[in-house]
Order: sequence, then C-alpha cells, then structure tokens
Amino acid sequence: MGQVIKAYLGIFFLLLVGMVGVGVIAAGIQTNAARSYHADVVSEIECSNFSPSVIDSCIRQADAAGYGLEVEEFVYDASKNQRMAEVVLTFDYAIPILNLVSDHQVRGFAR
Repeated sequence: MGQVIKAYLGIFFLLLVGMVGVGVIAAGIQTNAARSYHADVVSEIECSNFSPSVIDSCIRQADAAGYGLEVEEFVYDASKNQRMAEVVLTFDYAIPILNLVSDHQVRGFAR
C-alpha cells in the first residue's frame, strides 16, 4: 500500500515540475517575441526617417498586439538633421501555473 502512495506522489511532483518548466519556456518564448518585435519597430522607425505617421502606426500596431510602446524623439543637432528616438516596449512576463505576471520592458534607441 505504501508503494502506491509513493508512486502517485512521485507522478504528481513530476507533473508539477513539468508544468512549471513549460510555463518558464513559454515565458521565454514571449520574451524573445517581444525583443524581436522591438527590433522590428526600431528598424521601421529608422527606415522611415522618424516619420510621425509611421511612429503612430507602430504604436497602434503594438497596442493591437498586446504590447505597450512609447517613442520619445530627441533632436541633438542645431540644424535638426540628426535625430534619435528612445523606443520602450512594455510586455507582460507571465508564468500562469505559478500565477506570476510582471511587466517587463525592452529599451532601445533608433538613430
């Protein structure tokens, strides 16, 4: 009788560890997708030469995708030729089995 209880307890803990592992891997995949999306947004802003319509479009698309996007432009030349923008992408880092949800940010600069 003791063997049966140990066997079921072992299976339960094995499943619990497996579920936590799957949650951590899923959170890592979400983080990788957010970093990739951030790189695409930075590239798109740079290629458009900091066009306000493109920046607004990127913000709307990020909201539709479930991300928060903030773009702050800086002009660091007296002739206003050289520009730079700080791009901050906010996303949720979630491991559902542990009921863990936190906001993470990816920061970068478009030049």
